[in-house]
Amino acid sequence: MANSLTILRIIFSPLLLILNPLSLSFDTLYILLGLTDILDGFIARKTKTTSKLGSILDSIGDIVFCASSFIAIYPTLELNAYISLFIAIIFMLRVVNIIVGYIKEKKLILLHTIPNKATGFLLYLFPLTLNFISHDLSATVIAGVALYASIGEGYLIWNGKTK
Repeated sequence: MANSLTILRIIFSPLLLILNPLSLSFDTLYILLGLTDILDGFIARKTKTTSKLGSILDSIGDIVFCASSFIAIYPTLELNAYISLFIAIIFMLRVVNIIVGYIKEKKLILLHTIPNKATGFLLYLFPLTLNFISHDLSATVIAGVALYASIGEGYLIWNGKTK
């Protein structure tokens, strides 16, 4: 059941790319996809069906959901160039962490640390707050947390503390 929710998130996230960003249909699908992210882990823990496959699927689902959301919403944002550069640097740092983790461990390393979860939560809230909070302020706060999470993740990967 939990993996089914995750697979639904993977399949339906790209639909965000064809919906009008921040429309009712976009927001509804966005909220539902976010709920699948919350529910899949909860269900897996409650039913004692957590697995390595489920963890990998969840990470893939997070990446597809986040990427689809970002690509759909980014053109509507009013961010200054420095924020965009900051986001690009964090993205590259994440990619480096994944590559280094794979080289060191000979497997895909996607850590579910508290800072990574906090980043995910803030990223999830971001589109839902665009009408209330400055885009630059929100993006700066999220990017700061994401940078902290990425550096911490890199530290764990480089020092072999991924288990």
